[in-house]
Amino acid sequence: MKQRFKVTLLASFASMILFASCEKTLDKMATLNLNENAPTSVIPSALLTQAESSGVFTDQGGFGDGPLGIFNGHMAGNHATGLNYNQYQLTNNDFQGLFLDAYLSSMMNLKQIIVNAKSSETAYVGVAQILQAYQLGYVTSLYGNIPWSQALDVVKYPHPKYDAQADVYTAMQGLLTSGIKNIATGGTVKGDIFYSGDLGKWKALAYMLSARYYNHMSKKDPAGSATNALAAIAAAKAAGFTSADNDFQIPYDGSSSFINPWNATWENGMYVANMPFLKLILTTNDPRIRAYYTSTAWTSGTTSYGLGKTQDGDVGTGNYMTPGDSTFFGAKDAPQLFATYFELKFIEAEANMRAGNAAAAAAALNAAVAAQLKKVMNFDEDAAMVPAYVATYASETATTITMEKIMTEKYKAMICQEAETWMDVRRHNYAYPAGMQAIPVISNATPTKVAVASSFIQRLLYPQSELNNNLSNVPKAGIFDKLPILQ
Repeated sequence: MKQRFKVTLLASFASMILFASCEKTLDKMATLNLNENAPTSVIPSALLTQAESSGVFTDQGGFGDGPLGIFNGHMAGNHATGLNYNQYQLTNNDFQGLFLDAYLSSMMNLKQIIVNAKSSETAYVGVAQILQAYQLGYVTSLYGNIPWSQALDVVKYPHPKYDAQADVYTAMQGLLTSGIKNIATGGTVKGDIFYSGDLGKWKALAYMLSARYYNHMSKKDPAGSATNALAAIAAAKAAGFTSADNDFQIPYDGSSSFINPWNATWENGMYVANMPFLKLILTTNDPRIRAYYTSTAWTSGTTSYGLGKTQDGDVGTGNYMTPGDSTFFGAKDAPQLFATYFELKFIEAEANMRAGNAAAAAAALNAAVAAQLKKVMNFDEDAAMVPAYVATYASETATTITMEKIMTEKYKAMICQEAETWMDVRRHNYAYPAGMQAIPVISNATPTKVAVASSFIQRLLYPQSELNNNLSNVPKAGIFDKLPILQ
């Protein structure tokens, strides 16, 4: 075990500590600032590194987000559990690590930073609060109601209640506001994987995340969420989130202990290109094709790029397209994106569209597509395709812009950010891209295609550990029940 200080969230979590904190790609990072002669509870830099590296951030790569890509239509399962997810066959043990790691390895360590911080360490408190808001946003987007107000005090609340999802979102916004205030006190932050202690970037990120979470409320409050999101976006820009330089991402270096988790996922072929999404990329002459995909047979050319799999229960045979080693997202040293400038511009476009400002929506969409292209295009020979694509899909005006165009381009750009993409897809009732989203079928090998369900999947199942040890508080919800904020 790398971690010397461990506090459990729930009584049920005690048995999961080894699972939640060992065998992590970045576990070695947790020891970088560890003083062996002092308890970790008073070393915020070590706790921060551990919280950043061994929480959801490790799982959020291909290990956790891959299956979510199946649910939103980016990916298709190719074998083993990938086929189960194609078929909407989930158990309460699936994704348990996402839930436990968020609380055990991340938010609990962040709490220790907050409660043990010295008067000279308020900047650490601010960063910890922003990270807690991020973690809560990730988990609630998958499960809906989750523990929070009683979640991190196992002595006082061994069986914490599940807070209403709307209350969780209120708490997230409160954490971001407090985080910004605490960062403003200044100071030095060490052990920070993301921004190397740059507090200005953390402040800008907090406003960006605030915009994201207000945008999540688009179903409950279309107008209010748009107004609040746009205000947060303006604050994010004023704080410096004006380019990809402020992107929230892990800068993997490709070494054996610091490798992009998507890489291993693609190499084992568990998840491959979903045929409808691949066709969308190909039929729009998207210049990002080689930034997104390579053949598992390491071939190139237009014929190999047609190799996608449908979401069904049939074992994949032959070669398929995946984000492999040569792509922007699949290389061993590829960064894992969590919140980006291009996402900020897409949120701006959507919020302006809801607010009735079509001209601003069009300008934001055009900027979002341009920013994403600039970030991920990694083959010079594809540059010649960019002008035609921009002219067709990123030259919108007040008279041509539509919500479908905004959400379709965002869907294409947000590959490998699957939790957030799934939130987008569900917020818009699986309507975009139009004609592409479809409930998977049992098999494509038979003439009659039988759907696996009568409706789209809407959430994950609560962890089995929670059912075993906190059953009286766990909400009763199946995979087809919409999240509270989406009802």
